[in-house]
Amino acid sequence: MVLAALALVVISAGFFGRKTGGSETQDALTKILNTKRMDVCVAEWPPASIKDARTGEYSGHDIDAYKMIAKEIGASVVFHDTTFGNMPAAIQSGVCDSGTSLYVKPSRAAAVDFTRPVLFGGDSGLVRKGDKRFKTVEDINQAGVKVAVATGESGHIFAKTYLTKAKIISIDVEASDLTRFALEVSSGRADIAVADGSTLTRFAAAHPETEMVFVSEPLDLNPDAFPVRMGETKFLNFLNNSIFSLQVSGEWKNLEKKYDAHWFHEDVTYRVE
Repeated sequence: MVLAALALVVISAGFFGRKTGGSETQDALTKILNTKRMDVCVAEWPPASIKDARTGEYSGHDIDAYKMIAKEIGASVVFHDTTFGNMPAAIQSGVCDSGTSLYVKPSRAAAVDFTRPVLFGGDSGLVRKGDKRFKTVEDINQAGVKVAVATGESGHIFAKTYLTKAKIISIDVEASDLTRFALEVSSGRADIAVADGSTLTRFAAAHPETEMVFVSEPLDLNPDAFPVRMGETKFLNFLNNSIFSLQVSGEWKNLEKKYDAHWFHEDVTYRVE
């Protein structure tokens, strides 16, 4: 009888919701449907997510996609400023239900769940103009080579994994100054900066004293997806189905075209047979 009673308590707890800090909470999707509000963490990353410095408003293909998804269920989106380094913690703590897209890395996958990929992107390098030293990963992974990265960004994760012999210079960046770490190369304090190609392309365009390396053949290729809190199965399924609908209908492609985005994508063809 005691065992049966304990089993009933466990089942009841699982049915009515998980407990956090002594209080009962709803799953993310139920909360969103009830409150008509979706909380999304944003790490600024043009053209996926762009913050207007004057108004504080966000735009970008990730931003528009979230607004479209929320509108379908009668909800609005509240965006929260984060960085690549602290977004997983903000999602874990419940500040956000999910986040704008991140490169899927094992270290991140140990902290949050990810949706199906929305795109694929690679990490590239930035050097001072005319520096021809770096043709391979092995050329970078040498004692004495200084590698600048943004803390928590995909280039930082790549460097910690594959550039163990080099000296890694990790720079904390804020949402308003994402490319500050690349100034280490521009100033001569670092030999090369490693980050996603989109970020470095924007920096190189504004700093003619620098140039890109590993462009056509990036250092790695990563799926890029929306992160959600671990265990939020219903919300994860909802986002997966919503993303799939946007991709198949062509809406996602239109969003990328709107913001002049150029990412890697799987070559998928739908036809009637």
